[in-house]
Amino acid sequence: MLTLPGAPALSAFRLSKLLNDIQTLEPSVTAVRASYLHLAETDGELSERDSQVLQRLLTYGPHAEKAAEQGQMVLVVPRFGTISPWSSKATDIAHICGLRSLLRIERGVAYYLDSKAPLDAGKMRAVAARLHDRMTESVCLEVSDAERLFSHHQPGELQTVDVLRGGEDALAEANQALGLALSEDEIVY
Repeated sequence: MLTLPGAPALSAFRLSKLLNDIQTLEPSVTAVRASYLHLAETDGELSERDSQVLQRLLTYGPHAEKAAEQGQMVLVVPRFGTISPWSSKATDIAHICGLRSLLRIERGVAYYLDSKAPLDAGKMRAVAARLHDRMTESVCLEVSDAERLFSHHQPGELQTVDVLRGGEDALAEANQALGLALSEDEIVY
């Protein structure tokens, strides 16, 4: 997996708002920065020319100073097992530009948190919950964890949920067994 840094992901206003939100949960956090991180799956080494083309393609957005890559990192990526619309379009563009050895490119947001003391695993999970949408995104505390984006699996067998006979209980059981991430009010609905 190739990793390529990108432009800042959030404006100063949004970072300030996010910091205030995080500080209500964890007051020891003193700063937050965010930048895009591009992750690419290739079928081998990219040539020098291909690397340059890819770098030019991924140079977009505000030309502000890149976020300092220090502090504790939380990487938010598209939900594992999915391909984001951004990825589909970016991969198509890369192929049109002649990057045939690039199989897929995906984009995440790397958040860097400064705090008075390092956050333990429980606090990091609580803060990460404020940084992503669990329905559409996954959290990685190490860049290497994002390798799961490019896992290839055989499609599973079709499963059905008999809500007419089983009602809410059947849907709650399927929610747990299949990892649907439905909330209680969605199950009742």
